[in-house]
Amino acid sequence: MISENEILILLSGIIFLGFIGEIAFRKKRIPDMLLLLLIGILIHYSGIISLKYLLVLREFVGLFGTIALILIVFGGLLKINFMNSEGVISRGITLASVDVVFIVATLTPILYYIFHISLMESLLISAILSETSVTFITPLIERVKIDEKIRNMVKIETIFNSVLNIIAVLLIIDIINNNSSVIGITSYLFASISEGIVLGGVVGLLWLITLKQAKTPHYYMVTVAILFLLWGISDYLNASPILSIFTFAIIISNSGQISKLVKIAGKVDTDKLTMFNDEISFFVLSFFYVYIGTFVNIFDIKSLIFAAIITFTLAGLRYGEIYSIDLATKWIGSYRNILSSFSLRGSTVVVLLGVLLSLDPNLFDEFSNTIFFIVVISIMVGSVLFSIHSRKLEGKND
Repeated sequence: MISENEILILLSGIIFLGFIGEIAFRKKRIPDMLLLLLIGILIHYSGIISLKYLLVLREFVGLFGTIALILIVFGGLLKINFMNSEGVISRGITLASVDVVFIVATLTPILYYIFHISLMESLLISAILSETSVTFITPLIERVKIDEKIRNMVKIETIFNSVLNIIAVLLIIDIINNNSSVIGITSYLFASISEGIVLGGVVGLLWLITLKQAKTPHYYMVTVAILFLLWGISDYLNASPILSIFTFAIIISNSGQISKLVKIAGKVDTDKLTMFNDEISFFVLSFFYVYIGTFVNIFDIKSLIFAAIITFTLAGLRYGEIYSIDLATKWIGSYRNILSSFSLRGSTVVVLLGVLLSLDPNLFDEFSNTIFFIVVISIMVGSVLFSIHSRKLEGKND
């Protein structure tokens, strides 16, 4: 049995590793997520941490996964002002929506017909891989001279993409877990989605009214507690927890405008809330990166080859998506190649991998190495493509 002291040491070690990862990213541009995953792999093969400790941590992976999903969705939506009148918001959200739909619609038949993976598993893997990583793309887009509207559009795309990515995956998992007729699944999803949206909306409005009366300086802590409570109640009532969080987050992030709309005087300081959310996310995601790394088999050559094929397929699909969107809308123009290079997968994929471990260990064991390799290779491929296209762009600007 692991002692309390040993648990405290493990937790402090995770925080310290996350801190090292952030330093490496800021100083050497080494992605902190990648470094922490590699540390997890080192732990796996070196035996530095006993297997009994790793097995104990496995019991918490579902809880940490749920918390991570809540914080990613909530934190992402806090950064978007949906009441903004500029077209950048709607364009970014449109791009994010197309990201998910386009990848799921094109990758699913490839996995099903060419690689003979079952339909629902193909759908689930495609949804997991539909991310465009805010973790890596935001720092990259800041490094090039680019039109400010395009820059902001890409930032909104990556933020909202993570939100939609999570929603899509959890809805597909719901379908898999409720394996019944088409009518039964449709009825279940309609009830789950509608109840989740209504519950999140009601709780969000009630919280704005409460804030007006309470005027407490520590509302950000209680707001996060409400997020956890909202998830638990939604799940208990068979409403969609992630859509409850989604609706609640939209109301809180746009509290000023919504308060005027429904004539209640409550407003949330989202800057403090965002900072607090980021601090919690730092620990939760650090745990996930290191822990998922301990499960990776780097000698699985079959998965590595499969991952390379899928990664280059995803890169090609990204080019097809961006060029198709620009052909239809003329939003992107001369920045098509830069935006097309953003096929990097990152934090959301890894967190969803952890959730998959807690929900379906067999499915995790089957595809975890492949998905891990896709994340690593996509970071490398995306970074190279970005470097090539950014130099060409700078040459044109000169």
